[in-house]
Amino acid sequence: MARSQTSANTPAPGQPRIARDLTCGDVLGNVLYMGVPSMIGFAAMTIYALISMFWVARIGTAEVAAVTLFSSFAFVLSSINSMVGSGSVAVISRRFGERDFDETANAIEQTIVMKFLMGLPMATAGYFLIGRVLGLMTSDARVVELGTQYGQVFFLGLPFMFTTYTVYTALRGIGDAPRAMYIMLFSTVLNIGLDPLFIFGLKMGVRGAAVGTVTSAVAAVVVGLSVLRFGQACVPIRPRQFKFDFPVMAQILRIGLPPFVESLGRSLAFWVFAIFVAVYGTATVASYGIASRLVELGIVFAVGLELGASAIVGQNLGAGKPERAEASARKASLIAFAIAVTITVAEIAFAPQIMEVFGRSAEVKMKGAAVLRYFALTQPFYAAAIALSSAFYGSGNTWPPMAGGLVSAWAVNIPVCALWVYVFHLNVTAIWLTMILSNILLFVMLVGWFRSGKWKHRKV
Repeated sequence: MARSQTSANTPAPGQPRIARDLTCGDVLGNVLYMGVPSMIGFAAMTIYALISMFWVARIGTAEVAAVTLFSSFAFVLSSINSMVGSGSVAVISRRFGERDFDETANAIEQTIVMKFLMGLPMATAGYFLIGRVLGLMTSDARVVELGTQYGQVFFLGLPFMFTTYTVYTALRGIGDAPRAMYIMLFSTVLNIGLDPLFIFGLKMGVRGAAVGTVTSAVAAVVVGLSVLRFGQACVPIRPRQFKFDFPVMAQILRIGLPPFVESLGRSLAFWVFAIFVAVYGTATVASYGIASRLVELGIVFAVGLELGASAIVGQNLGAGKPERAEASARKASLIAFAIAVTITVAEIAFAPQIMEVFGRSAEVKMKGAAVLRYFALTQPFYAAAIALSSAFYGSGNTWPPMAGGLVSAWAVNIPVCALWVYVFHLNVTAIWLTMILSNILLFVMLVGWFRSGKWKHRKV
């Protein structure tokens, strides 16, 4: 198939006009153009998670603990989303950087279908297993009951949640991060408005929070596919021409396998970590859940930068410009580190005041402030590691993040925490400190692999 070499500013007849050419111009400007909308979109989603936790906390501590424990299990089943999603980042952005618009659209279409189909068995498994899994995680029957109510509704919408991320990935892959941000903001605002309506207005309790999440995900899919379908994006999808392209699917899955293994491994680690936390009681679990959501604000900016910079890396490698790809990943990591440091200082200084907003009981407020301060210390290193991963995900050389994630989680965090909890019976502070150590180790390993430069030569 012939590839168009047409300039972005003067497209040939029938060729799309590119929103922004990421293969030329100021590198920092491109990182900010792609990263800032992604940061805003994911920050909005994280703020929603905090607002949702705020409303859930108004019901009771058991409800907060239920959502916290459920989330650790949901991460495990949702990890398969990363297999298709991470692989599609490299393929979509590479094809677009090569200006092969037909293959770009084809990669988007194959990703959408795979995401939805993979979400179906994961949703089914989660729906029927959630009660038993929660029963293994805690002996609190009320927490198990509430978590099951929340989880069964959540899993009904899982295929749509998987698909929403494909819409965002597709738009960023073709350099249209602002439009992805608009859809994310729409979904978030809708979710924020629906939560109190379902939780309190319709008296659905914790189940209402899940209904709001599912409803907003479905709405985001409808809007996102409409944008891609009707040509409002510069590479419109073509459902009437769709057919399964198994070589492209295999390529996406091959690139996405390491991120899947990493995501699954880290999700399982978070699940086991939550079991360790549960040993210290329901109030500690609730404190951990609230603090974790708060700390996500210090990391969501890094996630946005990583997603935006991954597309830049992929496009520049596709255009034969590895130096620009390297500079983009480095700048994204430095920006993420600086932002996280600023947030860390605020969280440490105002931890009690922040927990006053989210904690209902005095015990949760006190414990949550301590947890927040410990977790805040690890944010800059973890944020920089996430943003630096854009080099690996954009290039398709996805093995380094997998190796780093598994080593930090399963060679350090989990075994050390198991010793602290079950052998030495230490205070819960020991497991917070162990998490800090594991995240610093992840950062050091990724810096070493990035500096080796081997990722720049990966063929996709």
